[in-house]
Amino acid sequence: MEKNEDDGKAAVKAREFDQIAEEVFKPIYPVISGRLLELAGIRKGVCIDVGCGGGHLGLAALEKGFEGSLILLDSNPHAIELAEKRIAGRPQVKTLCADVHAMPLDSASADLILSRGAMWFWDKEKSLAEIWRVLAPDGAAVLGGGYGSLELKTQIYREMSERNGLDWGEQRRKKTEGFSPDDYALVLDAMGIQSYTVIHEASGDWLVLRRLS
Repeated sequence: MEKNEDDGKAAVKAREFDQIAEEVFKPIYPVISGRLLELAGIRKGVCIDVGCGGGHLGLAALEKGFEGSLILLDSNPHAIELAEKRIAGRPQVKTLCADVHAMPLDSASADLILSRGAMWFWDKEKSLAEIWRVLAPDGAAVLGGGYGSLELKTQIYREMSERNGLDWGEQRRKKTEGFSPDDYALVLDAMGIQSYTVIHEASGDWLVLRRLS
């Protein structure tokens, strides 16, 4: 019974996240994906969208000119089902139901790893160690949270506050406390990894991690 209840909650969560992505967040993905490709400086190879939900960010990266294969990865099987519906007719895109802390992928197999809005839920050390393992030489990972522009951020904060009847900005601050790109950078320091940059922008913050050859 408990397993069925957990699965039901996962299904509801996946649908809720996907609905919000479609109805509120949809304008940000083309802007963000373009910015993340710019920060990474990588536009071809193998890309993984970690914590992909319905696949909006990764698919937007393809639309912005990323050339190669795309893996949409999420630990929620119901999110993966939603993503699979969006990739029909795209043979270069695959889905993978897996946890960021134990990705069933070969070491040094990804040229680019992208993630938006998922790192708040991870174990910092385990996720970074696994991302580092999967990154190929000269590969890059861009992780964090952002809205594309200050205008879009303001718009989304307003719409989400209206939907929830609460101060959404304050909700986000509490939920993400202790899991910012700066917090992840401290863990990288402890791991002895220095090839990273933390980017602070008005519309969001990002950790850019590079695996130098």
